[in-house]
Amino acid sequence: MELYRACYRSKIEWGKLRLPLPDEIDNTLLRIRRINRKAGVTGALLLVDQHVIQVLEGQPGQVLDSVYCVMNDPRLHAIEGIIHEPADFRLFPNSLMFFRDLTDGVAASQHPVLRPLLDHPGEVTREEAYLAFGHFAAELQEGRLTNDMLMI
Repeated sequence: MELYRACYRSKIEWGKLRLPLPDEIDNTLLRIRRINRKAGVTGALLLVDQHVIQVLEGQPGQVLDSVYCVMNDPRLHAIEGIIHEPADFRLFPNSLMFFRDLTDGVAASQHPVLRPLLDHPGEVTREEAYLAFGHFAAELQEGRLTNDMLMI
């Protein structure tokens, strides 16, 4: 099976949110995970200050369909492509949509690879995105290994 990876960053259009941010996030994640389960797409979503950064992985058609949905979401604007390329493996193989809120700055202060996501008001580079998502992918892998060892 051919794998494809897409990553983008977009600004939040605050006036278009219908609910308080935590409720908007919960509803959006429920919808994304339901759609991704059917489409075979995995990935991660990071909330960073005024932006969201998302990586999507799966078959090219399904990933590009998801990107198209994002491009038509009125809650997002100024969408910037960061990564669009074939992938040899999934960073988030067991995550229909991993989510992490980085707005408090705590994780970024503890993990320097996350700092560029907050420090760059301009664009995020491909390398910075891979380092940040790789950090969370490794964190998830460590948790899976611990669960396997404990037979949870």
